[in-house]
Amino acid sequence: MATRVDSGPAVRPRLVDPANFLFATRDTGYKTTGLAIAELIDNSLQAGARHVKVEAATARSADRQIEITVIDDGGGMDAESLAEALTFGGTSRFNDRSSLGRYGMGLPNGALSRSRRVEVYTWRPGTGVLWSRLDIDELVNADAAVLPPVELVERPGFVPDTDSGTVVRLMRCDRVEYKRSSALARRLRDDLGRIYRHFLADGVSLQVNGQPVVANDPLCLQPQSKIAGGTQFGDDLLYEIPVGSTVGTISVTFSELPVDRWHALSAQEKRTMGVTAGPPISVVRASREIDRGWFFMGGKRRENYDDWWRCEIRFDPILDELFGITHAKQAISPRPELWEIISPDLETIARALNSRVRNRFLLVKATEPLSAAEQQAARADASLPSLPRGRRPIPEEIKVLVDGLIRHEAPYQIAAAELPTMSAYEVVVRDRQVVVLLNTKHPWYRDLYGPLAMSESGRDHDLARQVALTVLASARAEATLQRQVERGHAQQLRQTSADVLATFMNA
Repeated sequence: MATRVDSGPAVRPRLVDPANFLFATRDTGYKTTGLAIAELIDNSLQAGARHVKVEAATARSADRQIEITVIDDGGGMDAESLAEALTFGGTSRFNDRSSLGRYGMGLPNGALSRSRRVEVYTWRPGTGVLWSRLDIDELVNADAAVLPPVELVERPGFVPDTDSGTVVRLMRCDRVEYKRSSALARRLRDDLGRIYRHFLADGVSLQVNGQPVVANDPLCLQPQSKIAGGTQFGDDLLYEIPVGSTVGTISVTFSELPVDRWHALSAQEKRTMGVTAGPPISVVRASREIDRGWFFMGGKRRENYDDWWRCEIRFDPILDELFGITHAKQAISPRPELWEIISPDLETIARALNSRVRNRFLLVKATEPLSAAEQQAARADASLPSLPRGRRPIPEEIKVLVDGLIRHEAPYQIAAAELPTMSAYEVVVRDRQVVVLLNTKHPWYRDLYGPLAMSESGRDHDLARQVALTVLASARAEATLQRQVERGHAQQLRQTSADVLATFMNA
């Protein structure tokens, strides 16, 4: 049986020292200001906001520190909710797994990580504007353990004339990594465009300093993304994980970046686009990115070729414990059982994608003689009869490949690709330009052109150029045919020749 020890006159220590707790909270460790501001935007979206504005400006005070304001048109709060919003853990949705928030720590945690004072203004239909604040220096100087009361105030000029909404102002921002508000605004647009790309695709409007935030999809799959052009690799992987009486879902999407179109970009352009030096794996919780890096790859080490594919892992908040989510919502610490579930599949696909990227770079190398052949044929084109006018339909089975080629004004364009046909090459006339697609699956390419083009020998490269010129000459002759029946016979002859050649070369 325990015996109570007399600790003196009725003195019981406080569980938390308010001042020390607030100063310690500032070191929660948000990696960037964008991640701290994301906590405030989470609250806006959870309140039903469809328009959120972020303003970053230099204060008029002597220290010229940055001030950050987040304005939304969400449902607003009543006095009780506003008082709770500025307390740590003060939320009616504590441990809620249905949306972005969970612990009720986001607003004070995110705000104080970057500022010493946060003010909140909120309003609802038919009510005035309510105001409250959390000021570290104010509380420390007063040795207070409670927040000041919520007040009803006249609508300030920066509060928009919407039926409802909330304004959060971060003042005396002494922990922002940028000295200039314009630089911070640029970084916020990039970070928020990536973090909230799914919300932006769903029609939510985000602005930073009056400029719209554009979705920044690292997989480059969203049509409206800042950078698009990726191709989904395979179907989504779907995992259903039992959690008590319910089931949580994990969805995984892989994409490939267009090596053929982007490989020639400068190193700076690739960095700006996020092709190189960026984490290839993005982790998304409740449609909001919370981490990115190199996860669930098992024994595979990252290589340069891995810059050219992407992976997005989406999961339900009910699986927070499995992913090791903390109240800061900016990193994952997966449990071993999660690795066992998804890592084998993801590592296998990552190795396959790495191999595909390697092959594509080999293919790019093989196109160098093709470019030389294009240029040589173009120089001679003026001495040849003009091609007949008129539109010619592009076969449906190769239309996607033709449309994916970067257009240029030269009279010839020749490229290599895996064709869905058995031909050695396909011929298309597009706006009086002769387009030739070499089939990398055909033995002619595999055993003749490919080895010559990928050789380190200059003589072999020259031979590859001459082989390409031979194909261009045949293709141009076919392009001069005007009657449909003639073109049909030429195509049939080309296919028959390709079949016979494949038989010879495979014998």
